[in-house]
Amino acid sequence: PEMVEGVPAAFDWRQQSPNCVHPIRDQQQCGSCWAFAATEAFSDRFCIASQGAVDVVLSPQDMVSCDPWDMGCNGGILSWAWSYLQNTGVVSDQCNSYVSGNGQVPSCPKTCDDGSAKKKYKCAAKSVVKASGVSAIQSELMANGPVETGFDVYEDFFSYKSGVYHYTSGSKAGGHAVKIIGW
Repeated sequence: PEMVEGVPAAFDWRQQSPNCVHPIRDQQQCGSCWAFAATEAFSDRFCIASQGAVDVVLSPQDMVSCDPWDMGCNGGILSWAWSYLQNTGVVSDQCNSYVSGNGQVPSCPKTCDDGSAKKKYKCAAKSVVKASGVSAIQSELMANGPVETGFDVYEDFFSYKSGVYHYTSGSKAGGHAVKIIGW
């Protein structure tokens, strides 16, 4: 592995701030990884930045149903997702829970599931950065919390279990977005 000067050989937010690293969730039969990885990283970053005071799981469903620039269960563009988080914001998962696991995308709800008013959580203006390269990604991750990334997956990915994914066989299946919590 590439060694980068000034960063530790290993870093894991689950050890640095275990209460702020929320579980990875199941997108089921909907191509909403772009929304899950974004809301999961944003949830963790909110908690880390507030030293645990703002500990909320944010709603991927809000993005799947309400983000006009992305394609719901048919995928999304990571930079567009973060623009939505910065410009519009998302509600908590408790407000709008995930219902698109079957591939169906309902229209954007006007209220929370219980009929109460929506409260949006937004990224601070100009806080969204695109970190390119190992060093920049490691620095951003250590300074501010988990980050979202995307990568190409191949047919062998569908039998992946754990560890670092390495291509072994099959043709390209598409892209996948994930939350990076460390190395």
